Amino acid sequence: MTGASALDPPAFVRLLNRLFRQCGLFVADNDKAVLIVTLLLTAFCSSKICFTKQEDDIKTGYTPVGARSLDEIEVFSDFFASTGDPIAVFLFITAKDNSSMADYNTMKEVVDIMDYVGSNLTHKGESFYTLCTDFCQINEPVRQYYNGLAMKQQNLSEVGSRFQLTFPMMQVLGKELDLSPNFFGVKTDEDGNVEYVKIIMLQIRANIPNDWKKEDAAEYERMISQYFHFKYDSTHVTPLAMSLTYTGDEVVRTGLTIFPFIGVGFIIMTTFSIITIYYSSSRLDQWSVHKVSEAILACVCPLLATSSALGTLFWFGFRFGTILCVTPFLILAIGVDDAYLQVHACMRLTAEDSSMTKREKIARMLVEVGPSIAITSMTNLFAFLVGIYTPTPEISLFCAGNAVAILFDFIYQITMYTAILSICENLEMRKNATKRKDSGLSFKNEQFTVMLDSYCDWVANAYTHLLVLFCFIVYIFVSIRGALNINIILSPDKLVIGDSPLLQVNYLRDQFVLPNYTTVNIFVQNPGNLTIQSNLDYMNSLFDSFESYPECLGKKFSHYFVRDYESFRESSLEEMEMMEDEEGDTNKTALEPFSKAAMSEFLAWPEFQHWNGFVKFDKNGMLSKYWATVSYHGEGLGDFQVRRRMLNRWRATADQFAPLNVSIFDDYAPFVDTLETILPATISTSVCTLICMMIVCFLFMYNVFTVFVATLAITSICIGVFGFLSMWGIDLDPISMACLIMSIGFSVDFPAHITFHYFREGLHDPQSTPAKRVARSLAAIGFPLLQCGLSTILFVLCLLFVPTYMGEVFVKTMILVVTLGLIHGLFIVPAFLCAFTAIHQTCFSSSRVAHSQSFSSLAKLFSWRISPSTSDNKISA
Repeated sequence: MTGASALDPPAFVRLLNRLFRQCGLFVADNDKAVLIVTLLLTAFCSSKICFTKQEDDIKTGYTPVGARSLDEIEVFSDFFASTGDPIAVFLFITAKDNSSMADYNTMKEVVDIMDYVGSNLTHKGESFYTLCTDFCQINEPVRQYYNGLAMKQQNLSEVGSRFQLTFPMMQVLGKELDLSPNFFGVKTDEDGNVEYVKIIMLQIRANIPNDWKKEDAAEYERMISQYFHFKYDSTHVTPLAMSLTYTGDEVVRTGLTIFPFIGVGFIIMTTFSIITIYYSSSRLDQWSVHKVSEAILACVCPLLATSSALGTLFWFGFRFGTILCVTPFLILAIGVDDAYLQVHACMRLTAEDSSMTKREKIARMLVEVGPSIAITSMTNLFAFLVGIYTPTPEISLFCAGNAVAILFDFIYQITMYTAILSICENLEMRKNATKRKDSGLSFKNEQFTVMLDSYCDWVANAYTHLLVLFCFIVYIFVSIRGALNINIILSPDKLVIGDSPLLQVNYLRDQFVLPNYTTVNIFVQNPGNLTIQSNLDYMNSLFDSFESYPECLGKKFSHYFVRDYESFRESSLEEMEMMEDEEGDTNKTALEPFSKAAMSEFLAWPEFQHWNGFVKFDKNGMLSKYWATVSYHGEGLGDFQVRRRMLNRWRATADQFAPLNVSIFDDYAPFVDTLETILPATISTSVCTLICMMIVCFLFMYNVFTVFVATLAITSICIGVFGFLSMWGIDLDPISMACLIMSIGFSVDFPAHITFHYFREGLHDPQSTPAKRVARSLAAIGFPLLQCGLSTILFVLCLLFVPTYMGEVFVKTMILVVTLGLIHGLFIVPAFLCAFTAIHQTCFSSSRVAHSQSFSSLAKLFSWRISPSTSDNKISA
């Protein structure tokens, strides 16, 4: 029958056993003290959370370290270093009835909005009209268009001679005004007269006053956004505001919306825990009211561990990013599974020997389940430790938070929750001392036993092996094909909740603004001596190159100060010469043309005053750097991939003029750069994580064949998760990348458990058939695997109540990894193990002794975890 000789486990496992036993004895002797100390530690660590403001680095948080866009952002910030990044708010105004924004009533409201923002929305006594210095007239074409409509409304005869309301250039008293930065979705007649306008965009741009801090500028931008989203009441128009500050606020709001659903998930998880623990304890005649406490506190401990871990990170200066809002859901799913193991182990030990002391029971419980908890914690810990070294800061933050939380959860499971079980066991043992002698672990449900035997006989059948192999090949093929077709896209829409006004703003921007008016910001940091004509010609050729693109709107839509400055100099040259003759003053003619002194009159002229914001002078008053823009149009410019190709073309053009030290800046560049690195980063991180999983498995299993089978199953699950996420509509981005790293750690549990138990049963009874080994293995772990899988899925489903991309990716990833894990653990891996055993028996059937020895050598590691429980029970006759 079953005969087993005790075999020593590896040194690492023996060390763990000693540590867990000593820990169990200490906690059992000092359960109340351990509970109090861990609660005090939780209170101290968690207190920091209350004083930590949630903030996200929208600008660079999703951009890989070393990306070119980071250098471009640094150049942009350095250009405005004297005052800090400028205030920039964009108002997208549309008609409520989808009518034309070029009508008189809607235009009147637009002008009223301009005036209200300019005078009434103030911070620290400053309004836009008092803040602006260089860009006060940026929306002037809109006002002049309204003036033309007002004159038409009054049927004034001279309107035609003063105003020509054409697009993209309108005429005002013979002067052209560019409407293209403000009017979008425009339809015109054959003569260019405006017939329909979808969007009018107003720009609120100003430099930060010297007495303002960065927070003041953010508060001013926030005030404008909140006013138009929540307070402004209009009859004809709907204004939507967009700014970097408001985008960050919306991302934070998304995270705060997720947090309350931790309570929903907690209720779901506790209900499931109570039901399953009631079922298990009732079968062993061990149900008591204290089991309710164990079930509830099994869900409380992981949350306390999470709060302690996040608080500890914040004490050390880590940022409270929105992506960390997912951490409590992840740790609760992991922690509850570990608690199930502890509760069931205590019940099994009680069933085996009801006279066992509490002290010995707690120690034996930790020795029995401690390594299982350790391998789960270590695999997840290493997965996230590897993820910390990904180049994307937000993923690194997410992985750091999860790694520390998993470490705290492991510590709390073997201390806090073990102390809780010790206290509950003490109460139960007093109550049930005379109630139960030995309930045994025999199966009471004969129908279940018959079904299990039939299933295992089918799994062990050779035809089933061929079917499984065929299905496995098809599954791998489909998964790889889906993975190869995954889209690599990151957009701001993925960072905010489904009801955010930013979604509508981004839609309007991508569909109407960018295809009609896409601007590249060009920063020339080393213009050189422009009094030398060859230098000036070289610099002009830079803009000729940018304007030679087929998509370019043309020179008159570019903002390049040299052109206006040269026109100004030519038109004023005669006047300057006359003044010199009359006054005998030759100072002006001696000035360097591109010096601050020479350009002061030009920059003070009302028509050219905005150029003050485009040029910078050094301490000697010479031009040191300047900013210019070139505008483009094209139907595809709202598409992320088209923008990426355009960005690369801009950079290539800038690189051709290395002596000028040219840098370009585009709002989407940080997101676009992510596309270039995220796929290789995902692959390299996944490979490194899988290697770490192999090492951890080898520490516990110490057998090449077993580690190979487990690693193959883990790899299969990960490929399936990656491929099916793609087919489920999920893109590859930093959020899904973080979830993929997480899924590798999660996928270890299912194949490792079934492999371990299969070989353990073979060690107990080498003469048993593969079907019987599978039956005994599934009888031991089938229900716990289903219990863990179902509890995890039920718990994460509560995130679907919040319409966020982050929650959607997390839920879909967890559903896939649990579903594929259960399929592998309960079907594919058992079938492969039966097939490999059959092949082994066929090839080495000449000697049963040789076969037994060969098998024992493969299974040697597993003997240390054998408990005198289900392995001796006869599953089938």
